[in-house]
Amino acid sequence: MHLAERFTLPAGYSARPYVGKADHGDLSRILSAYRESWGDPHQPSAVEFDITYAALTDCHPDNDIYLIDAEGVDGAVAYGRIGVQDLDAGTRDCTCFTPILPDHLDEPLFAAIVIGQQAHLADRAAEAPQARYRAYANHPGPGEPATGESAWLERLGFTATEFAATLRRPHLNDVPDLQLPDGVEVRPVKPEQMREIVEVYHECFRGEWDFAEIDEPVFTQIIDSPHRDETLWQVAWAGDQVVGQVKPFINAEQNATYNRLRGYTEEIGTHHEWRNQGIAGALLARALVAIRERGMTEAVLGVDTNNPGGAFQLYTKLGFELESYEAIYTKVIQP
Repeated sequence: MHLAERFTLPAGYSARPYVGKADHGDLSRILSAYRESWGDPHQPSAVEFDITYAALTDCHPDNDIYLIDAEGVDGAVAYGRIGVQDLDAGTRDCTCFTPILPDHLDEPLFAAIVIGQQAHLADRAAEAPQARYRAYANHPGPGEPATGESAWLERLGFTATEFAATLRRPHLNDVPDLQLPDGVEVRPVKPEQMREIVEVYHECFRGEWDFAEIDEPVFTQIIDSPHRDETLWQVAWAGDQVVGQVKPFINAEQNATYNRLRGYTEEIGTHHEWRNQGIAGALLARALVAIRERGMTEAVLGVDTNNPGGAFQLYTKLGFELESYEAIYTKVIQP
């Protein structure tokens, strides 16, 4: 059964199957408006969907992606997909993803979608000895009462188990001059080094709650990203070993749309054996200077608030300010 057939939607709404690239304009429009409504800066273009969806391995696009139409409205008002990922810790995470245009975002529609997605995931969850549903929602923050989608998920039996935050540095003045440890240096990135750099970044997070082994589509998405600019990357080496990295990028199209000069300082990672030596801070400072030299006036990054290396505290010390929280919700699936 197609995921679009799983829903019992409120009156006036209907679901249809995803048909491929022809739908990517709608997907981009919906996800951008949905994220913008609560301060998430990552608003992908149709081209980014072309790249990402061509490399999907956690779902079957011809069966697991849907769009939702509303009577009297041109274009879809919601879309989503499920995802299945086997984590290194031995748990299978079955993800429900439900972006909805803000004008149509209410509990009856949201709950109907999540319930349908859970039904669609049930067979794949049953194949694993340990499985849980996973979902994401805007949240006021750790220790604060849930509102909106977070509250709706909790009423569906989900629990907030992790938090991520979007941080913004509102200006690029007074960037500190932080030094790398002796024997560590930043070098220009050569094309033949990209795969190694990506592999090392991924390995930095082994042991964390959502770690899963890297696969070939991950490399494809990173290397083919329309925003990739390795001339901005700050990659630290100790001899022939990559020990830390920050991969800044600039989304010129998005900057033009919102009339801003924003750079992203993302994918910050330090090799396990080189942590607590000031590498991440020094590389991030270099990244801020690099995007400033390209004419940017602000920077944004995302961070897991429970990062064992104290990343959240490091970034705020370097002038980043909290913009928004996102909660990662999970719900254990009973065998």
